[in-house]
Amino acid sequence: MEIIGHHKERVALANLEKTGRIGQSYLFSGPESIGKSLVAFDFACRLVGQPDFKASENQGTPLDVRMLEPETAVRRGVAKKKRIATKEVREALRFLQETPFQGNYRVLIISDAHLLSPGAQNALLKFAEEPEPTAVMIFVTHESGQLLETLRSRLLALRFDFVPEAILKEEGAAFGLAVSSEVPEFFFSLGRPGVLLRAKENPKAFQAKKEALGKLFRVSTLSVAERLRLAESLAADVPTLVQLLEWFLPGLHAQTKKERDAGKLSRYFLLLEKVTEAEARLKKPEYNARLVFENLLLAL
Repeated sequence: MEIIGHHKERVALANLEKTGRIGQSYLFSGPESIGKSLVAFDFACRLVGQPDFKASENQGTPLDVRMLEPETAVRRGVAKKKRIATKEVREALRFLQETPFQGNYRVLIISDAHLLSPGAQNALLKFAEEPEPTAVMIFVTHESGQLLETLRSRLLALRFDFVPEAILKEEGAAFGLAVSSEVPEFFFSLGRPGVLLRAKENPKAFQAKKEALGKLFRVSTLSVAERLRLAESLAADVPTLVQLLEWFLPGLHAQTKKERDAGKLSRYFLLLEKVTEAEARLKKPEYNARLVFENLLLAL
């Protein structure tokens, strides 16, 4: 698997497996696109006795591993992730209650676990309190605070962080990742291997994102009408917009380190606050993405 970094966490999981001290509910938290889901999937494959599993068109996971993730819905031309409903969780729990096909466990990986509905979280809490001996659940999220405190208290937590740039360059080379005109060094400094791997898989889509990011950095030169058109365009795909803001924030932060003028420095920190606030709102299904982003662009 294309896992880059996170050696400490992977060693800790390997030791649990080796000693047989397997917990039945885990929380993998940390920033997006750093590899949490890959580590979770690798751990799951090992638990079900298929450490060398390779996904194919006909079979994306081992028979004893189930992935549960939010669907993306398009409403009025805007793509947004939906909350994971209680019904979906109950179906997944039925999977966990079945006898494993192979090995000793069945594993459920819940991606974007912060989008679990309150009812879905309560169903999972009940299962975590009285788990099946062959069941393992792995919650993967970049917003663990959105989970019920009672549920979090039942999970064995592993915190993942950004991958250091040096490790990303060294280990990424094995997967064909290198600084180039298409993928500037800035993207290695983000510490997000997933961004680089997706750039390699789909360079055309990555180029489009780079161009959109460039417009964000030049937003102060745009007229009000141009900003509104940009908001309309980018807000049509909320997950991609959130990702762009996650790239935009480090760039703004880098500017604060270079600035010596107190007035300009204060403005940069105000912008950082506004972008962070907008990003948090865009991640919540209940907010109108276009209005949130329009307000941000008009404030930049």
